[in-house]
Amino acid sequence: MESYKKLLKWLLATNIMFIFAVAGMGYGNELKEKRIQEVSNNFASNKKDNKYNAERKVIPVGKTVGIYVNTNGILVIDTGEVTDLNGNTVTPAKNKLMPGDYIKALNNETIHTKKQLINLITNCGGETLVFDVLRGNDETEVKIEPVESGLNTYKVGIWVRDDLQGLGTVTYVEGNDFGALGHSINDTDTGTLLKVSGGEIYEADIFGVEKGKVGKPGIIEGMIAYQTENVVGNIEGNRVYGIYGQITDNFQDSLNTEKAVPVASIDEVKKGAACIQSYVSGKKAQYDIEIVNIHKNENGDKEMEILVKDKELLTLTGGIVQGMSGSPIIQNGKLVGAVTHVFVDDPKRGYGIFIENMMNN
Repeated sequence: MESYKKLLKWLLATNIMFIFAVAGMGYGNELKEKRIQEVSNNFASNKKDNKYNAERKVIPVGKTVGIYVNTNGILVIDTGEVTDLNGNTVTPAKNKLMPGDYIKALNNETIHTKKQLINLITNCGGETLVFDVLRGNDETEVKIEPVESGLNTYKVGIWVRDDLQGLGTVTYVEGNDFGALGHSINDTDTGTLLKVSGGEIYEADIFGVEKGKVGKPGIIEGMIAYQTENVVGNIEGNRVYGIYGQITDNFQDSLNTEKAVPVASIDEVKKGAACIQSYVSGKKAQYDIEIVNIHKNENGDKEMEILVKDKELLTLTGGIVQGMSGSPIIQNGKLVGAVTHVFVDDPKRGYGIFIENMMNN
C-alpha cells in the first residue's frame, strides 16, 4: 500500500500539476497575466458593504483550495555575496536594500516580474542602478553599483520573490464575496504581511493527510492544476484576518444548495460545544470541537482556543493540520469564527478568530 501511494505521488508530480507542501514555488508569470485576463469576465461585478450587522447571513464553506498571490512589487528576501571577475567577494546591496523592501521600479522602468528585474540587472552594462523601493509605508530611492560577475553579466546580490502559494480553506461566501484563511499570508522568509497585487484561488484535489504529532504539525496533501477552468475565485486583498475576493459564477453555482447561517457577534461566542466544517476527508463534514478559552482583547489571529473532540477527525488528521486554516467554526447554528493555527505540542488544540472581526476586516 505504501509503495502504491509513493508511485501515485510520483506520477502526479510528473504532470503539469504541482503538489503543495510548502509555499514559495512559482510558475510563469507571463502565462498567468494572460490567464487572468481570460477569466476576468467570469467574475460577477456586484459588491457588498462588508460591515458586520446582526441580520447578516453567509454560507459557511470549509473547502480546501489552492492559493496563489502576486506580490505588489518584487519582494526583497535578503542580500548576499557576489564574486567579481577578479575573484573578489563583494556585497553591493548590503545595507542598501533591506529584507521586506518591495522593488517597484528600476531606472524608471516599472517592474512587474522577477524575470524582468533579473534581465535588467544582468544587462545593465555596468551603469548605476536606481531602485524605487517601498519600505514599510514610505517610498525611497536606492542606488547600487552592479558587479560584473561574468563577461557583460552583472549582479547586485539580492534574493527576491514575486509570488507565493499554498493550500488554505475558504471560510464563508456572501453573494459573490468570499473570506478565507482566517489569518494573513506572510512571507515565509521575512515573516511580514505580504503586500499583494492580486491572485487566484483554485480547485484542489485532496489525496491524503499527514497526521499531526506532538512537535510536528500535520499537513493536507493536495494537488492543484493551474488551468483556467480550475480558477474558483480572484483575490483582492490580504489582511490581518485573512484573504478576500470574489468567487466565480461556477463556484457560486456549486453552493446553491448550501444553507446560509446567521453571523454571530463576538459577545455571542461562548465557551463550550461547537463544530468545525471541513472537506479534509474529501467531502463536507462537521466535526465536534470545544471552545475552551476566549480572548476578546487579543485583536489578532488567536482570539479563541479550541479542542478537537471528534473521534473521526482525530483518526483522520490527529486534530488541526496545515491547510485547515480558515475552516469555519459553528456554534448554536451560527457562524462564530474560523480556525487559524494548531498547537505544535498538541495537534488536538488550536486557535481561532471571531467571524465578526474577520468580516469587519
